[in-house]
Amino acid sequence: MWISINMNYEYTVIKEIPVVLENMKDGQALRYPVPKYLTVWFHGTGWQIASVYLSPNVKYYIDGSSIGQELYVVTTKELPEHVKLPSGVQVENARPDSIALALDAYIEKRVPIVPHLVITNRDGYGQIGSVQLQPDSVEISGSKSLIDTVEEWPTESRKFDDRHAPISEEIALETPQTFSVDLAPTTTNVKVDIEHVAERTISGVPVSVIGAPAGREVIFIPPKMDIIVRGGIDQLAKLSSGDFRAMVEYPTLTQDSSGIVQPILSAPPEVKVLRKTPEKFQFVIRKRL
Repeated sequence: MWISINMNYEYTVIKEIPVVLENMKDGQALRYPVPKYLTVWFHGTGWQIASVYLSPNVKYYIDGSSIGQELYVVTTKELPEHVKLPSGVQVENARPDSIALALDAYIEKRVPIVPHLVITNRDGYGQIGSVQLQPDSVEISGSKSLIDTVEEWPTESRKFDDRHAPISEEIALETPQTFSVDLAPTTTNVKVDIEHVAERTISGVPVSVIGAPAGREVIFIPPKMDIIVRGGIDQLAKLSSGDFRAMVEYPTLTQDSSGIVQPILSAPPEVKVLRKTPEKFQFVIRKRL
């Protein structure tokens, strides 16, 4: 009896309903972003409101065959024409309160995937190299006016704490919030190499010059540098001085009046250079003997 009495009272409830796009023609897309869900305020008796939750047909239907190139705006007043409402239920409000509809050309485009990851490692461990994605790009398709503005696509945000082992997981790409953009594929495999890190000294990296004329040679004092690098234990064990290059461009030397130069050091991407000894070198330019 208590339930029967209360269900005869009137209520206003807020519910998200899905948007359903029907009868779209090949080669066409929605020009303006249309959300995949609407937030709607429904009013009615308890029994009528219950039917809103129980009916699978309470959706916002858009007939693509009725949309043209010209802009057409659907407001809250027209919403009952697009939603199959149970008898007696009224719509008081909706968000968004209007939807812009118009057709646009359909295009496809491939853009790089950007990982949105936050990784914290256990003490003594670190990330080796960069994040690897497979695939590393995604094909986006839909409205030309929107697709033209997209240069990359993110993954869903993920957080990995206290990592002390490699990461290899299938992660979903961020879901488009409108019907104007589709993705293929919708996931990517993310690999991050996490290893126990250590430091190692690499001695005797030669300093070389780039672009010296045939009749000139450059003598660096001292001729080599020592470096301290950090990385995974396995990677450090494989390194030698030949994996590093300390380089100076010849025009830089001819424009310098101090006789001292700081080489640019090239290192493998999986290691971090902590220190270079020395960092600066004296040099002498002379005729090649």
